[in-house]
Amino acid sequence: MNSSEEALYGNRNAAYDQAAKKVLSQKKILAFILKRMVEEFQDESVQDIMTKYIEGTPLISQVPVHPDETNQEIERIHGNNTEDGSISEGMVRYDILFQALVPKTKEPLMLIINIEAQGQAKPGYSILKRATYYASRMVSSQRGRDFYGDDYDRIKKVYTIWICMNAPKDTGNSINRYRMMEERLHGKYHAEQWQYNILNVVMLYLGNRKTQDDLIEMLRIIFKEKAPALVKKQQLEEAYGIRLTEDETKELSKMCNLSEGLYNNGFNDGTYGRTKTDLRNLIESTGWSLAKAMEMLRIPPEEKEHLEKELKKKH
Repeated sequence: MNSSEEALYGNRNAAYDQAAKKVLSQKKILAFILKRMVEEFQDESVQDIMTKYIEGTPLISQVPVHPDETNQEIERIHGNNTEDGSISEGMVRYDILFQALVPKTKEPLMLIINIEAQGQAKPGYSILKRATYYASRMVSSQRGRDFYGDDYDRIKKVYTIWICMNAPKDTGNSINRYRMMEERLHGKYHAEQWQYNILNVVMLYLGNRKTQDDLIEMLRIIFKEKAPALVKKQQLEEAYGIRLTEDETKELSKMCNLSEGLYNNGFNDGTYGRTKTDLRNLIESTGWSLAKAMEMLRIPPEEKEHLEKELKKKH
């Protein structure tokens, strides 16, 4: 893939890409990401991050990365956005862009979250360098919008968070953070962190296996779990206290419906493919009993006995 506007997972279409971004941009999900990956929020509750500190409506695929295109669009981050994100030929855009207030100081942070689909460590370029470029653009674009002339003290701290959805096995289920650090070469002087700790890059490599890290596991359920939207909705509520609204559930369902290759039969009028493979995948991934898995998959009573016998056979 050559740009962030290409569909997720190689040949997946742009509709799936957009649906995935909409799911990820929900404040309930963003709050978990901020608490785990942004140091300013680590001592705050998810509820407070969601309701008190994330400002406005996150912009999805609307703000260009390149110079001379960014400032005119980014000003809209303070208002409500009702347009669907669009994919422009030849133009690279930030996937999700939003602003949050630092709890202690109420200073604003600029945050970028990008969904990266690469399944290889080096897809023709360094993803880490690309992430650094995105963060640098968010810093330089503040001139003439957030500060003027030589008033550099008003520069906002920037985080660019990359969620690599299809990470290689040796990097899966890892989180790395990169930021500017002071190295004292001589003398006793130390600068205050606010003067130089401006640019931060966080890389999350999502694997296929279960993990004890709450954030990675939550994202694995959303994007990698072999289960329908209604099952994922229940898992999110039971494990993380995330209660999706009807509209939010529809976005999750849309993403699952558009996904290719995850399910044998997919959805049909809101129901899930009724196969023994589906049941095995669901039981293995959730730890649910066969009875509960059948209930969640809406399997008719007349099919339950047959499937139970099939599952007891060696495979």
